[in-house]
Amino acid sequence: MEQSGDREKMIPTDAWIPIYLERLAMGQKVKIGPFGFSMYPLLVGNRDSLILTKIDRPLKRGDICLYRRDDAIYVTHTIHHIDDSGIYFLGESQQDIEGPLRGEQVLAVAESFIRNGREYSCNWGIYRFFHELWLLMRPFRISLIRIYRFVRGV
Repeated sequence: MEQSGDREKMIPTDAWIPIYLERLAMGQKVKIGPFGFSMYPLLVGNRDSLILTKIDRPLKRGDICLYRRDDAIYVTHTIHHIDDSGIYFLGESQQDIEGPLRGEQVLAVAESFIRNGREYSCNWGIYRFFHELWLLMRPFRISLIRIYRFVRGV
């Protein structure tokens, strides 16, 4: 069950998320597609997806996680930083940091992602390097994405 594409044709999150969470608790992996543009340019809707697993290690900067906001919205974003007050997240195409979130709000961590049909480990050194670089470029992201989209003709 993948959740990307036309929102009117989607199964509501509250209907499928309990199934995913149950499978994660059993140690199974789940595949989820991005809904909007907050994970762009890393993940593109109707094309790419994340492979999520249960959290069995300490979370760290750069991890992509599924979490539940206090308003019951489920989100997959990247950890920007963790401190004594909680965990702070950032979408790939966003500049504003969200948080702090409590540890119990974080439900799963991405083990890998599928981009253009090819699977990449989230622990792959080249990916980690460029992902960290992208985190450091947070103040310039919107401008960089606009330039990228202009050059690509998107």
